[in-house]
Amino acid sequence: MFRKVFQDRKSSVVLIVSIVCVLAFIWSPVLDNEFLTNWDDQWMVTGNPHLQMNTPAAVQAMFTESYGGQYSPVNTLAYLSIVKTAGMEAFGFQFFFFLLHLVNFLLVGLILQNILLMIPGVDLKDHQRMAIAWATAFLFAIHPMQVEAVAWISASKVVLYSFFYLLGFWLYLLYRETGKNHYYWLVFICFLASLLSKEQAVVFVLTLILVDWTIHPNPDVVRFLIPKKQWVEKILFFLAGVLFGLITISISVRSGAGGEAYTFGQRLLFANYSFWEYLVKLTAPYSLSHFYFFPVDPGESVPLRFWFYPVATVGFVWILSESREHLNRVHIFGGLFFLINIITVLHIIPIPRESIMADRYIYLSSVGFFMIVVYVLAQLFVEFKGRAKKITLISVFGVYLIALAAYSHKRVDVWQNIDTLNASIEPLIEMNMDEVVLPGR
Repeated sequence: MFRKVFQDRKSSVVLIVSIVCVLAFIWSPVLDNEFLTNWDDQWMVTGNPHLQMNTPAAVQAMFTESYGGQYSPVNTLAYLSIVKTAGMEAFGFQFFFFLLHLVNFLLVGLILQNILLMIPGVDLKDHQRMAIAWATAFLFAIHPMQVEAVAWISASKVVLYSFFYLLGFWLYLLYRETGKNHYYWLVFICFLASLLSKEQAVVFVLTLILVDWTIHPNPDVVRFLIPKKQWVEKILFFLAGVLFGLITISISVRSGAGGEAYTFGQRLLFANYSFWEYLVKLTAPYSLSHFYFFPVDPGESVPLRFWFYPVATVGFVWILSESREHLNRVHIFGGLFFLINIITVLHIIPIPRESIMADRYIYLSSVGFFMIVVYVLAQLFVEFKGRAKKITLISVFGVYLIALAAYSHKRVDVWQNIDTLNASIEPLIEMNMDEVVLPGR
C-alpha cells in the first residue's frame, strides 16, 4: 500500500496535501490566541515603535538600529507587513506564522527527499526515500515542543529564520546538483535574510559544509573534509557570519546585557544537561513548560546530579565510536545537523538567559533527530521478516504520532493568553520555589 502511494506521483501529492490539511487542523487553535502581555509581546509587537510608523525612514531604522537589545530587522519588517495588511490584531500574526510553519514542513520534506537521493552508499528505493522524508517532516511539524515557536508571537522569528534557512538549504542542494551560479547567490541571500531574522542562523555555513561532506562520493580522499573549491565558496558566508556575530556582541554590550555569572565549568554542566533534556523531551515530551528554571543562582554549587550528564555524554560518544561500523552518512548527517543547530543555545557561549532551556530552541535542530529516528525505524521495517512484526511497528509508530498530534493540539491552548500561560506554570513554581529565583517579568 505505502509503496504504491509513494511510487505514484499523483498519489504522493494527494497524500502530502492531506497531511497539510491534518496539520492545519492540529494547529488551528492558534488562530484564537491573543497577544501575551507581560511576556514580551508588549514590547516586541504591540509596543514596538518601529511598527507605529509607516514610512521609509521607519524601515531604514529597522536595519540601522537595534531594539530591546536585539537586532532582527527582517523579523520586524515581517511584523510591519502584517500590521499593514491585517492591523495590530493577534489573528494576523498567528495566521501568518501558522502558514509559515506549514511551509517549513514542506521544505523539510523536499530537502530530505533530495538529500537522501544524493547521499552515496545509501540504498533506498524511491518509495522508501519518500516515506522517510515526509514522515520526518510530519514529526517535525506536529511535535509538542514546536508549540512555543508557533503559538507565541514574540518567538515567531524562530519560524521565520528557519524558513529562510530551510529555503537556502534547499537551494544549495539545487546548486550542488546543477552547478548554476544563480542558485549560489540565492542561497547567500537566504542566509542573510535568516541572519537578519535571528542570530541563531550564524551556523548555516556549518550546515553547508556538512552537506558537502555528506554528498561527496568519496570524502575519505579529501584532505580537509571537502574540496578546496567548496571551501572557497564558503568564505563569503564565513565573513557575513563573523560580521553579524560582532554586531550582535556589540548590541548586547551597548544594551547593558551581560552573560549570566556562572563559571565556565557550570556552563558546561548546564550544556550537557540541556543536551540530554532536549533529546529526552523530543523522544517523550513530558512536563513541557514555557520556562525551565536554573537549578541554582550564580555563585552557588551545582547539585551533584548534574555531574551525571557529562558522564552520560562521554559514554554516549564512546558507544558511537565503538559502533561506527554500523553508522552510515544518514546517521552522521542527522546527528551533526542536530548538534550544529543546537550548539549556540547550550550555554557554552555565555549569552544572557533567564531559562536554562527553551522549547523553541530545538525548532530547526529537531529535524536531524527525527531524521535518524525515522530512518532507523525504516531499517527495522525492512529487516523484519514477519508480516505481524511490520504491522506492529507501523501501529506503534502510528499511535505515537497520534499522541504527539493530540498533545500539540491541546498545548496550543496554554498560549491562548497571559492568564492561561501563567496558570500552566504555577505547579512548577510551587515545586521549585525553595531552590530557584523566579524570573523578573
